[in-house]
Amino acid sequence: MRPVATKATTGKEKSRKKGGAGEQLLTDQVSSLLARLQDALALGLTKSDGCGSKKWQTTDAGIQSHALKAAAAFLRCLSNDMLRLPHIKESISDILIALVGILQSKNVSVLIQATDVSFKLVSSIGNLARQYPILEIVMSLSCLLSADQLPVAVSSARAINCILNTLATARGSIHAEILEALEKSNAISSVISALQNYSHDIHPLNYLTEMMSLLRIILWIWPSSRYHVWSNSNLMGKLAQYCLCSEISIDVKVLELYAALALCGYGAMVLLKNEELMAKIGELIGKSHPCVVRIEALKLCQILLRSSKGCNLLMAPHCQPIIEGMINAMSRGDERLLMTEGCRTAFLVLRYAGNHHRFFWSNAIDDILYNILTGSCISSHKAHQIMCHDKLYNMVSKNFTDIHPYVWDILGNLAVHCNNEYLSVRKGQDCVLQALIYCVCSLATDAIQKSSTMKLSKDVHEPALRAVLMMLQSPNGYILSEASSQLLQVLPLGDDYLNILFTSLESNTTRSITTSFDSVKIMSNLMSLAGLVMLKPSHNILNKSSVIDVLSTIIKECLHNNIHITRLKLDSHLQFCFDGASCCSLVEEEWEGENIALFYGLMVLFNLLKSINFVCVHCKRNLDMEIVCHGCRDYFTEGLISVLQNALRQNISPGAKLYISHIMSLFGLCGFPNKLGGKMRRALDDELADLELLLSDGISLNAHTAIISARCPKLLPSAKSLGNDGKTTDEWGRSFYRVRMSDRVDSNALKKVLEYVYTGFVMVDGDIVKPVRTLAKYCHLKSLQKILQKDQPRWNSDCPRYDLTAALEPAEYSFSDIILEARSNEEMKCCHSSCQLSTQHVHSHKIVLGMNCDYLRALFNSGMHER
Repeated sequence: MRPVATKATTGKEKSRKKGGAGEQLLTDQVSSLLARLQDALALGLTKSDGCGSKKWQTTDAGIQSHALKAAAAFLRCLSNDMLRLPHIKESISDILIALVGILQSKNVSVLIQATDVSFKLVSSIGNLARQYPILEIVMSLSCLLSADQLPVAVSSARAINCILNTLATARGSIHAEILEALEKSNAISSVISALQNYSHDIHPLNYLTEMMSLLRIILWIWPSSRYHVWSNSNLMGKLAQYCLCSEISIDVKVLELYAALALCGYGAMVLLKNEELMAKIGELIGKSHPCVVRIEALKLCQILLRSSKGCNLLMAPHCQPIIEGMINAMSRGDERLLMTEGCRTAFLVLRYAGNHHRFFWSNAIDDILYNILTGSCISSHKAHQIMCHDKLYNMVSKNFTDIHPYVWDILGNLAVHCNNEYLSVRKGQDCVLQALIYCVCSLATDAIQKSSTMKLSKDVHEPALRAVLMMLQSPNGYILSEASSQLLQVLPLGDDYLNILFTSLESNTTRSITTSFDSVKIMSNLMSLAGLVMLKPSHNILNKSSVIDVLSTIIKECLHNNIHITRLKLDSHLQFCFDGASCCSLVEEEWEGENIALFYGLMVLFNLLKSINFVCVHCKRNLDMEIVCHGCRDYFTEGLISVLQNALRQNISPGAKLYISHIMSLFGLCGFPNKLGGKMRRALDDELADLELLLSDGISLNAHTAIISARCPKLLPSAKSLGNDGKTTDEWGRSFYRVRMSDRVDSNALKKVLEYVYTGFVMVDGDIVKPVRTLAKYCHLKSLQKILQKDQPRWNSDCPRYDLTAALEPAEYSFSDIILEARSNEEMKCCHSSCQLSTQHVHSHKIVLGMNCDYLRALFNSGMHER
């Protein structure tokens, strides 16, 4: 027992020594300043009821000034270790109490002192401010923002800005309390008023910059505050004027403010629609401006580029100056932060297809990427300066930097959106691009060969492997050919290696109830399998009966979030922007989706299944077409198909949805099931049909002009000729249109096309695929045509939507058969050329209304009064 007692004694001694060490932190100078502070505070601090909480009581300016000077001197000498000492904490609490009382003073010099001490206090304690009652001081400082004395207002703004920046990541309850305090004191209105009324002749420059900084942090933390800014046209006009001036400090503050405002979708639209302002932003990215301004301009662009709409509005009018500035920023190896922001912005803008890709190629983007990897400057006209491919690969693989993943992401986005025309501007100068392709393919090969044993560096290999998968889907023949040939030379493409990868994947998806999935391993296996199967389609792996079952399990577990991994968590280089809360969302989900394991699982499954020809994937029976015989269809309907159909009903990414639709099409199920299409299915046999399609074999099919004109207008002749020549009347006096189809139109194919037009979904058996695909091509039904071609979904392509709004748009000839009038005296000018009504009304269609509303359908069938 004695040794144990000794240990306990030793522990107590250590505890005492620890406390003694804390006391030793207080030097004689600190102890003296602390005593001076306590004496000064004692002159004004009293307990309100004699024994309760403390309160600052005196209004004597001399005592207040003395206490503030003592507090300022004390705060200057504090270290981080001292801040944890109990009596230091108590003194800081006393300073806060004193500040709340002193900030009520009417003495300007005292107020300036108090606001300055408030700033020093929060700066000194940093994140520990959350441990103190900071709310009252925020309220007191907020009330001073509208002070007539400008030094007081400026100093107050600076102090609040410091507090809010310190508490930016605090819990939501603290934010809610602070926002309530700001609203009670009309702080936001005061700041907006200050910015609107600023005049450089009257106000000092720091008055403008401090108010901008304060408004920026308010917008960044509280989305609800953004409406008061973007909806204020006067304020937005003044901010634009400030941005157009040439003062560097103002440019930086305005750009930071705009970045916070652009986190709101509506705020971003207001900025993007200001042509003069966007032209200025493009100019500020240019090399003639200081780095600090260029960095903030690039950060603003990153937020504006969160959607394809934002990209189009920003890049279409200002493409050249923005890209030239971006390219220059990426070239500045001597300014690491500027180069990083340039790469981030390029990565974001290149996610979207568009003419801006041409400008990147014409500005030698491949040279820039090569320079980033090598850290050198080369001339595209001096090919001998390109180091040998193996040397480049060895250098990159052994000297990884945090900028390299951006290179591979940018290269992948360039490849997947690069048509032959874009690359023609680099004709004869492709040695650098060839070197980049070799390097990234070598890194991807390394990743594929390691994915089964999992010696994988995620930050190095995932971006490279993703870039290669995008190259294998490039519409550019040169990029696809170079990537394929390089991979074919170095990869083990036999079925044995495929089976090794699949075995690894299968083992990673087999678990007990208490074991969680290793999402990173599964994702790595799937990416490697996707590359191998796309590179050299081989269906021998499908001889393993479990392959579809394993992939179905992965997809199902992904949909239940048991297997879940995002690029953002996997790759540190993506964790860079938008840390403020977005609102009124303009942000589009990444095409691959948040769960990339689901996306790559679907990619592997599609590429495996589409490589099968003329054999049932289940029983291996020979077939004339398709991949599954009728006898085995039920097996997949109850398993894989059921999983995929349930997935389409969930809120999943466009890329995942497109892959699911392409997989289902291999089983004869084509399209995108949706609620509106399901309701419109009944219209195929509806008596309200006003269109008869006559075929050469004597068969006629009924349809509705409203639906056909909105969903498949190519199926009809011109509206003018249809209205003049094709209109007739049946025996009951109802008007309808009669259209004679071409002799080459197959009646069964037309039935399938009509079903797709009405519902967005149709079953197409193998023996009718070709005529349906031909008719879909003629009718410009690109979504159906692409699905039936068994092609890979185009990267970043849009997912088709079932949309009938075109039927409501004004047209020279309208197929509307009902007008809905509102009980209103307001007048309106109708855009339909044949309409003379001046009251509020809508031109609509009975078939659409009836299929979506049982009440209206009953009214139409009951012979309701129409006038």
